[in-house]
Amino acid sequence: MGALIVILALVFITGLCIGSFLNVVILRTLSEESIVFPASKCPKCQTPLKWWHNIPVLSYIFLKGKCAFCKEHISIQYPIVELFTGIVFTLLFMKFGVSLDTVFAWTAASLMIVIAGTDIKEKVVYDLHTYILIGVGLVYAIIVTAMAMTQIHQAGTPLEFTKYILLNNPVTMSIFGIIAGALILEVCARAGYLLAGTRAFGEGDTFIAAGLGALFGWRTLLVVLALAVVIQVIIFLPIFIKGLVKNKDWKTLISFGIFVLFAIVFYSLQHFRVITVEDIAMYTIGAIILAILGIISCVLIFKGLREHPENRTYMPFGPAMVAAAFIALLL
Repeated sequence: MGALIVILALVFITGLCIGSFLNVVILRTLSEESIVFPASKCPKCQTPLKWWHNIPVLSYIFLKGKCAFCKEHISIQYPIVELFTGIVFTLLFMKFGVSLDTVFAWTAASLMIVIAGTDIKEKVVYDLHTYILIGVGLVYAIIVTAMAMTQIHQAGTPLEFTKYILLNNPVTMSIFGIIAGALILEVCARAGYLLAGTRAFGEGDTFIAAGLGALFGWRTLLVVLALAVVIQVIIFLPIFIKGLVKNKDWKTLISFGIFVLFAIVFYSLQHFRVITVEDIAMYTIGAIILAILGIISCVLIFKGLREHPENRTYMPFGPAMVAAAFIALLL
């Protein structure tokens, strides 16, 4: 037990340090600076920091959230990202243990934190980060497929490339996930032009969805996107519901409620393995119903935004997708 606590503590500290680096990536990507040079400096007075000013979380506490030189306030982003990364790394290690899965989960988590960080801070998603996420998902799928084939070969079992295997191996699922993610988000985004006169989502969100598709495969991606919609609306639920009630838009309110309820039931059936990967017909029917309900809700929402433009509030969708992805990784 004592050894486990020590290992988890080391993993948590590693996560804190990675989180500190991710802060650099987020901020320097936005400022178009190198993430390597120059050394860390105060963003206000530009004074190079000492090593003890860069200790994750602790330096922020000891410095009382102020620069050691100019006494300007340090952004709360620094300790939040560091702590969040440390916690996520620890939880992922507790789930996957010492394995290749952990390495890929940590890599994907780091990329998603950076993507969410730039999106939250400046509402910007950088293509490079999403391309790397897509690459990580594809590489992971290829390695998992190769390892499975090697184990089958070593066991002396003949490899049979049946239709089921060709359509359900990790590589195929990852490729389908990329296509599904890009298509779903792009169709929904462009539907905004018809319904509200503007894109429903930013172009970066399409690449994020493609990256999550590469990571999870198309089936889990559908659940992640549905969960992301729920998270997005929950965050802004008071404003959202207030606007619907104010405009007496009961049709949209009811349709959205049905969508959320079905998404919860659909996920629960998968979580408790009532519906499994083998139940292709059942899963496909459920996914189609979920998609239809989501489209109906989106159409009604955008119709309401077109009729009541004063209710428009731009909400970056990337952070909600990342939050849903973390839930999928951990659960």
